[in-house]
Amino acid sequence: MSGGFKVEQTALHAYAKAVEAAAGRLDAIRVRTQQLELSQQAFGKLPQSDDLKADYDTQRQESENDLKDAVETLNSTAEALRDSADAYEVTETENRDIVGGGR
Repeated sequence: MSGGFKVEQTALHAYAKAVEAAAGRLDAIRVRTQQLELSQQAFGKLPQSDDLKADYDTQRQESENDLKDAVETLNSTAEALRDSADAYEVTETENRDIVGGGR
């Protein structure tokens, strides 16, 4: 019990797993999108084709970076959820031992 609220460690752990699963799905999307490399010929032979290819490559790289950042953020969130659950569990155990409920 903390500040009048009961914290369910199992709920925090379950949510951490869900967040990790979402990170895994985003990482799979990142891998798939990086396989979408297009040749210069895919953009035609007009003078603007080189610019289109360069813009495509830039957008592809920025998307990969954004997805990597999102995956890292989700994994950090999952770790923080687990750390919070563990901290609450330790605090509850210590409080129970202090008042003699752990015997």
